Amino acid sequence: MTYAAWEPRCRCTTVAPGKLDLFVVTLVEGRLAALDTVMDYEAALERARGFHRDNPCQIKVLPMTGEELRNYLGIELPKTRRPMTEAERKMVHDRMTNILRDSNDADARADALDLMSELGMVAR
Repeated sequence: MTYAAWEPRCRCTTVAPGKLDLFVVTLVEGRLAALDTVMDYEAALERARGFHRDNPCQIKVLPMTGEELRNYLGIELPKTRRPMTEAERKMVHDRMTNILRDSNDADARADALDLMSELGMVAR
């Protein structure tokens, strides 16, 4: 039995970013070519398409969550957390408060409130 692809091998493929995606990984012939934030998804896709026009090859533009990216790159998180400094705690508190006050995204506000609750900054 031989394998016959439905589409040509030299193509640029992607999927739309999901709600939890934070990064965009661009692979050229299976090798990491670029790493962008999901905010730059359209630019990454245009860059890949432009490269593909001049260099027919297999290109994949893949949105990924933080956990997926860590797994792909082989990054392991430390087994134990170090305590936050007061400066870090204030920064997190201020940023989460700004999200609660200014964001129109209900999910972002809920996530900010959950994080503040987990850190003991607010009682629920």
